Amino acid sequence: MGQDEDDKARAAAAQAKDTALGAALIANDKWLSWNILGSEDWATGTAEDLLSGGAWRRFGERIAGLAERIQADTVPADPATRADGYRYLAMLVRNGFDVALEDFDPDRPKIFWQSRRHKYGWDCPDAIYATAIVSPDAVYRLSGRRSNVHFLGLQAAAGMRTLANAHAGEWTIADDGSFAVVLGGPAREGNWMPLPEGTRWIFIREFFNDWERERPASLWLDRIDEGPRSDPHGLLDPAFFARRLDAVATHVEASVDLWMQTACALRERLTNAFPAENFGGTAMGAQNHQAAGTCYYRVAPDEALLIESPVPNCHYWSFDLCNFWLESLDFANHQSSLNGHQSVVDHDGVFRAVVAHQDPGVANWLDPVGHVEGSIIYRWNLTDAAPVPTMRVVPAADVRRHLPPETALVTRAERARTIEGRREGVRRRFARGLD
Repeated sequence: MGQDEDDKARAAAAQAKDTALGAALIANDKWLSWNILGSEDWATGTAEDLLSGGAWRRFGERIAGLAERIQADTVPADPATRADGYRYLAMLVRNGFDVALEDFDPDRPKIFWQSRRHKYGWDCPDAIYATAIVSPDAVYRLSGRRSNVHFLGLQAAAGMRTLANAHAGEWTIADDGSFAVVLGGPAREGNWMPLPEGTRWIFIREFFNDWERERPASLWLDRIDEGPRSDPHGLLDPAFFARRLDAVATHVEASVDLWMQTACALRERLTNAFPAENFGGTAMGAQNHQAAGTCYYRVAPDEALLIESPVPNCHYWSFDLCNFWLESLDFANHQSSLNGHQSVVDHDGVFRAVVAHQDPGVANWLDPVGHVEGSIIYRWNLTDAAPVPTMRVVPAADVRRHLPPETALVTRAERARTIEGRREGVRRRFARGLD
C-alpha cells in the first residue's frame, strides 16, 4: 500500500471514529441531566429497593466505581487534571440531583437558572444558561425585560436534537425593554417560536460581552392555553425515587464516558490544530445561528501556543480554554477566555492570542491555569463567515518575536485591574437578584 493509500485509510478510520462518537452522543442521551425527568420510562427500581436501602447502596457503589475512570491511563496523570476529575464527578452528582429532587411541571413552568458550576461540554464563560420544562401540546408566554445583555437566545429541544431557535434580535421589544414571546401553538404574527412535536424543554442562553456593564434579562414563563392541567400531590412514591436514584447514577456514568471519549478523540486527531470545518449542528444540540470549532491543546511550561484568526462580521465571538473534562477553567480569577469586547484585534483585522503558563505581558493572553493540556473552543455567533483559526507552538521566551510590533501590551497593574473586573462581573452575573 502506497503513502496515499495509507493516508486515505487513516483518514477513513478517523472519520469512522468521529461518526461513531457523534452517533453515540445523539443516541445515548442519558448524559443530559434533564432526561432524568423521564426516568419512569427507562430507569429501574422498586419501592422495596428503596425502603430496604438497596437502591441507595447501589447508587453509592456506582458512584464510587467511577474513580476507576478518573484513574484510567487515558486520563492525564497531572494533579490538576485528576483533581478536576473528582470535582467533575461531584458536580455531575450535584447537578443530577438538582433535576431529580426539584419540582418540574410543564403545566406550572419555572425557569431553572444554572450556577457557575454547571459545567460540561465546553460551557461558555460569557454565558448564563437556564432551562424550562415544557410540553409541545401547550402554549406558553415568556415575558420580561431585555436589559442590555449582549445576546439572548432560546432553543427548543428534544434530547440532543434542536427543534427550533429564536433570539432577541428577531423580536419586537418596547422602548422600556419589556417584551413577550409566545411559545407553541399555531403560528402567529409577532414574537413567536414553535414548539414542534417532541419538544421537552426550552434552553435559554445569555451571552455577556462587557462583563462589568451588561446585566441579565429578567424572565418569567407562564402557560397560557386552556388545556387540562395535572393535579400534583406531595406524597413521594418510593418506587419513583428508586428510579430517580438509578437515573442519576446512569446520567453521571454516561456523562463521564461520553466526554472522556470526546477528549481522547480530540487528543488523538486534533492536538494544537482546529478541524478544517466548523463543529456542531442542530442534531448535536447546537444553535443554528452559531458556528464553532474545538480541539485539544498541549503546551509545556516553556512553550507558548499562538492562536490567529481573522475576525468576521458577527454579533458575538469568543475563544475559551477548558480542561480535559471539557469544563471551562476558572474564568473569574484568571483570563482563561476572551470575547470580542475583551480582546484587542490587530490593525490587519486578525485576532492573535497567546496561551502560556506565565503572563507574557500581551493583552490577549489566555491563561491555562496550570493545565498543560486540555481543550479550546471558539464561537462565531450571528456571523457572515466562519474562519478556522490557526495555531502554532513557539518557545515561551521568544513569543514577542512572533507577534506584530503593534501588539497591545499590558502592565502588571493593568492585568490585576482586568482580573478584578472579571471577578466582579461574574459575581454580579450569577447573583440573579430580583428585578
